[in-house]
Amino acid sequence: MAVLFLIVFVDLVGFGLLIPLLPFYVQRVGAGPELITNVLGLYSLAQFVAGPIWGRLSDKYGRRPILIVTSGGLAVSYVFLAYADTLTALILARAFGGIMGGNIGAAQAYISDITTPETRAKGMGMIGAAFGLGFIFGPAIGGVLGGSDVATANFFAPAMAAAAVTAAATIGAILFLKESLTPEVRAKAGPKAAGSVIDRLRTTFSRRTLMLLTVAGFLSVTAWAQFETIFSLWANEKFSYGPQDIGFLLAFIGVLAVIIQGGSIGKLTKKFGERKLLIVSLVLLAVGYIVLSQATSLPEVLLACGVLAGGSGLFNPSISSLVSKEAQPHERGAVLGVYQGVTALSRVIGPAFSGLVYARLGTSAPFLVGVALVVPALAFMLSLPRQKTA
Repeated sequence: MAVLFLIVFVDLVGFGLLIPLLPFYVQRVGAGPELITNVLGLYSLAQFVAGPIWGRLSDKYGRRPILIVTSGGLAVSYVFLAYADTLTALILARAFGGIMGGNIGAAQAYISDITTPETRAKGMGMIGAAFGLGFIFGPAIGGVLGGSDVATANFFAPAMAAAAVTAAATIGAILFLKESLTPEVRAKAGPKAAGSVIDRLRTTFSRRTLMLLTVAGFLSVTAWAQFETIFSLWANEKFSYGPQDIGFLLAFIGVLAVIIQGGSIGKLTKKFGERKLLIVSLVLLAVGYIVLSQATSLPEVLLACGVLAGGSGLFNPSISSLVSKEAQPHERGAVLGVYQGVTALSRVIGPAFSGLVYARLGTSAPFLVGVALVVPALAFMLSLPRQKTA
């Protein structure tokens, strides 16, 4: 698990490097708010298509080769991005990166392979902590490399830094990552390894609990994607924050999320169960979006970000654990790939919608839309069967 933790961490550092900068990068090549959010969402559209396929291939051929290929592909995509000087080149680089970035389901399936149902949430929490740490260091480093002035921001250096750290993760996977799936389990995956996205979606939505979890994940991640995409533009317009300031705020969210996912989620899950933690997380997310929409000072922004970090830190490992428990060993990659693919679609719809809402209804309106999305997700989680706690 330690090797996978480091690989995911380094991959997310590479991804996080670009978070404070990409909206302004797209803006520099001539796009407005609506197009900016659509270009950012393209990465997730590619993930939506590729996620179930990578997950199913990992069931058939093993997690290790899929994680190596996709990590290496991500490194290449960042090099393309570094040299993208037109909107078309930027779109192609992000689309290719999204295809390679559809490997999260395979990584989560790896964790499912090496944990028991009782320790599953803790294992998912460790992966979540790797995400959180990447979210801490990535945006902070990206903001420093990019500079504090939007007009003169350096986009080449962060993109190449992302390529370098992701290449390091690929080398680590080649040297140290062991296969988690036995040949016997891989043989049960069947000859049609890739399958079709429609087949995988049909299988997932034919099971009530999986359907509820997937729809709740879709709604919640759509809300979170709105927050992620619009936050840089919102903070710049409302408080005149540049990439460096925004990077540090996102790092603050990451620190709190890591504390929850890396140190607390296992104990909390044993005491309360994933279902109760999901309910609490959705309440925290709704409150965080409300506070952020009304924020007029840095303390209020920090309060909102802290509440959102708590909600996100509880939500991701808990729902991933429940999804994995609904799958048989030979189909975990496919099921988790579908879940990750659907939430990747959220990251397409959320940014696209948030751009329109931001431009036409006001800078804080996307956060209120986030509340409207989280409420039905909360209703779905309340309808899940109650769990027995340890």
